[in-house]
Amino acid sequence: MEQSELAAWREGWVKRLNEELSEAIKKPMADEPPEVGQLLSAMNYTLESGGKRLRALLVLAAAEAVGGQEQWALPGALAVEMIHAYSLIHDDLPALDNDDLRRGRPTCHLVYGEALAILAGDALQALAFETLASALLGDLAEPTSRVSQALLILAKAIGPLGMVGGQAMDLAFEGARPELTQIITMESKKTGFLMGSCLALGATLGGADQKTISAFESSGRLAGLAFQISDDQLNVTGDAQLMGKNVGTDAQKAKASVTTLISQEQASEQVSLYIKRAMSGLRPFNSPKLEWLIGSIFGRSS
Repeated sequence: MEQSELAAWREGWVKRLNEELSEAIKKPMADEPPEVGQLLSAMNYTLESGGKRLRALLVLAAAEAVGGQEQWALPGALAVEMIHAYSLIHDDLPALDNDDLRRGRPTCHLVYGEALAILAGDALQALAFETLASALLGDLAEPTSRVSQALLILAKAIGPLGMVGGQAMDLAFEGARPELTQIITMESKKTGFLMGSCLALGATLGGADQKTISAFESSGRLAGLAFQISDDQLNVTGDAQLMGKNVGTDAQKAKASVTTLISQEQASEQVSLYIKRAMSGLRPFNSPKLEWLIGSIFGRSS
């Protein structure tokens, strides 16, 4: 596929995803008490702030790569964006990273208060699983076995052995000097597991066999690890205006990251290596979209 075709595909789906996410929040808002409406508004505040929708696009592209239809994977794509939004709201809280800027806007807890921000994150997590479970319904209803497996994949990826476990390691490592292997484990859990679930969800909802699903999950985890190391680099060298968030915060908070132990050049080599390994695992499936999306991680500026 030409670059222009890939860009048009991404643009079209990002528009669709934004519309679907907005509808998921705003549709029930008019019928709820104002207090619940405020909660829904807080949820929507982070969801509507945009972003590249990389995780959702990976879900869609993975479904197509295994011979399924992108539309089959839409509930999974929406679910991972809701999970990602929940994780950002909670990450930014004073008890965790205490950030005041996200995607160029004040963070959720600064606008809605800390308590409501916590509830907004909780509600987005629940809504994500409701949305994914909805793949059992409607004209494009998925087989129960696929949806059950997709729910399990997502739950394991974000739970105590995945994303939340990685966040716990991140907290524990503040001010400490963990070894590089420990940091890699932390970052794989914190970011890699969710991105791995994106490819696994797409493959599952696209009708792939277990061997293929496992291969996609492994490649996604490698891509997620590359993404997190790139994020570490940008926290040191990035442009705050381009990124829409503060830079230099890892050093200020004495956070452990790859760039605290190796040079920027070495970190770039690690990013390149993980991307190559991720693409190698996907090459048999001949998916220009997946390769393009994963390739975009290297050298990103935001």
